Amino acid sequence: MEVPKPCEELIETALKVQKAGLVRGTWGNLSLRQGAIVWITPSGMPYELLTSEDIVPVSLEDGKPLQNRRKPSTELLMHLKIYRRFPEINAVVHTHSIYASAFAAARTEIPCYTEDQAQIIGGRIRVASYAPLGTAELALNVVEALQDRFAALLANHGAVAVGRSLREAYTAAEILEKSAEIAYILKSLSPRQSPPELEEDEIAAMRKLYLESYGSAR
Repeated sequence: MEVPKPCEELIETALKVQKAGLVRGTWGNLSLRQGAIVWITPSGMPYELLTSEDIVPVSLEDGKPLQNRRKPSTELLMHLKIYRRFPEINAVVHTHSIYASAFAAARTEIPCYTEDQAQIIGGRIRVASYAPLGTAELALNVVEALQDRFAALLANHGAVAVGRSLREAYTAAEILEKSAEIAYILKSLSPRQSPPELEEDEIAAMRKLYLESYGSAR
């Protein structure tokens, strides 16, 4: 039986996520949508041990596994809710990177200081209100925070990045962590004065250019 391409792509990206320090241990999860099927990493399994047979295909409509494989990630509801709410999104990368997680724990938005954050993420990175792990409430809170954005923080938890492709979602996850680190450094350099953020019209123009022009190379 030929190995489905989404499995290979998910494993390759999961290893990149781990190598980049965006996750620790078995935390975090990734998924890729192809039509009415969502391929998602399994629950509680180290990325370096993943094989194509471990990636779980589930129905986008009802979330039921389509093959008798491993148990899908505990964050399956969040992934499904994102795909159902945003039909243009085809990939989700959930991370626990250090700086992003610090802002999430502080329940503090990440201001938009840089052009790559404006282009790829779409502006300030919002914080999804706290809800328990794997719940429908958390899934709803996340999609609200993701409106017009390719990344959001999960209060007291971690972060999530999305994209029209898995490569774009991974890039958004990298920019999310970079943005959090830059924001932390800037706040440390100017504790009494907030550094200037990009203007909303500047952010909108750069975002539009990215989505319409650079998007073709994603």
